[in-house]
Amino acid sequence: MIESVLGSLILVAAAAQPARQQPSTYDVVVAGMQCKQNSMESLECDYRVGRSLHVNIAGVGDKDASITFLSASFEGDYYASVGVLHGCVIVKPGEERDGPGMLDFAFISPRSGKVYADWEACQRAE
Repeated sequence: MIESVLGSLILVAAAAQPARQQPSTYDVVVAGMQCKQNSMESLECDYRVGRSLHVNIAGVGDKDASITFLSASFEGDYYASVGVLHGCVIVKPGEERDGPGMLDFAFISPRSGKVYADWEACQRAE
């Protein structure tokens, strides 16, 4: 009887433990960011986010900067789009992502190459 009660208490205590919090989309994008000067003396940034998103921005800060989606999948852990209003890459959790929530976005500025937690800060980037 005591073993049964003890076993039940252990199960209840284990179930009461909070689940490990997944990192935010912002944190994952920052961790997957690599920038370097290319052969044309222009800044190029690569963003590898989770297993399914790979974005490249060539000519960061230049008027002719380009955003290339090398891989992205809505069905994967992350995907992205470009916001016309602010001009930033919006990184969003995909269907596989089990994290803070569907409104957990990050914003990448092609003007600065930096990652922002909200579109207003991204829009102001220089």
